[in-house]
Formats: sequence, structure tokens, C-alpha cells
Amino acid sequence: MSTDMAIYNKLKILIAQKELREGRKLTYRTVAEEAKISISVLAEYMSQNVKRFDAETLQKLCRYFGIQPGDLLVYTDDGPEAATPKQKAVRK
Repeated sequence: MSTDMAIYNKLKILIAQKELREGRKLTYRTVAEEAKISISVLAEYMSQNVKRFDAETLQKLCRYFGIQPGDLLVYTDDGPEAATPKQKAVRK
């Protein structure tokens, strides 16, 4: 992945949230089949290795997760780690 890339996706988070909502484990193959995208495209998203964001793929992912594109894509200058929210430690 190039170091100048500043758009990341939250696909792993969306999958985890959907698993919790639906009470089932979602494999990459299941997500690809149900969202009607290829497993290779899904793998590119999962590894933050997307070079071009295809409108049709974004539409399918948005439909599958019931989200808007802004719920999937994040812009940051700090790398993919900054695209996911950190949990704060709870003090006792």
C-alpha cells in the first residue's frame, strides 16, 4: 500500500457490527456472496488495498450494510489506524 493514501474504509467494523446485530458469524465469502461483489474485491477492501473506489461496488456495499458512502470511507492523514475509533480506558 502506498504511504500517501489518505482514504481508508471501515469495512471490518461494519462487518463486526452486522455480526452483532444479526447474531451470526460472517465469513468473507458470505459477505461477498450476499453483497454480490467478488471475493477478490472484498479482500482488497479488507486489506486497505483499494486503488480506485468503483461506484457500483460502493453502491452494493452501502445497500448490503444499509449505510451511506461516508459511513464506509474515511479521510485521514494519519494512516489506517486513525480511521478506526479507539476505545478509551475505563478508570475505576
